[in-house]
Amino acid sequence: MINNVKYVGGNIVITLSQEAIALASTVDGGLRNGIKYIVHHQVPRDFNNDPIKEVMRVHRELSIRSDEAITFLTATELPRNHITHREVINDVEIAVSITTGLTNPYRIEGGNIEAWGLHESTINMAIIISKPLTVQAMIDAIMLSAQVKALTLAELTNGEIHGTTSDAVAIITPINGNKEPYAGPATSIGKAVVHAVHEALIRAYKTYTAHENQ
Repeated sequence: MINNVKYVGGNIVITLSQEAIALASTVDGGLRNGIKYIVHHQVPRDFNNDPIKEVMRVHRELSIRSDEAITFLTATELPRNHITHREVINDVEIAVSITTGLTNPYRIEGGNIEAWGLHESTINMAIIISKPLTVQAMIDAIMLSAQVKALTLAELTNGEIHGTTSDAVAIITPINGNKEPYAGPATSIGKAVVHAVHEALIRAYKTYTAHENQ
């Protein structure tokens, strides 16, 4: 799962303990093989550069190969607004690396998106699952994580927020091993993902709001 977590010059760098496959909505995402690192990179609040060029620049500075990393961009303060949450449920280990910022929230109401605020500070989640998954199962897991994010944020904010307009998510699983075909709500993996993401979001939200209210 996770070998170590370091803060390096505006970046959270997570080194995985084994090579992984990822399905991600990051700017360098998609379906990716050979992943060894997860990077959370802090950008200025007025960031308006090419995001792919920014990711490549960060990789060069960190001496990381771009084909081995999944990279999240956020304007929230790091490492202050980053947490890692780990659970083992029914023999499924889940680790959630999450950064939280709520300066550009949205909610869905009546089939429409209502967004407000400035700056892209994001709720970015890397969800690392101990079991190898098929692509179909990874889609199941990413669907569930999006649903639980919206519901948990609604619970925490009295229905005010479902996410931010620049959120990203990645499902990361081992490359090697027999792949689980499904990870939907009826499966042990799906249930583990829902519980871990829910608990991680609660911890992350409380950490963020405590800092903002200081």
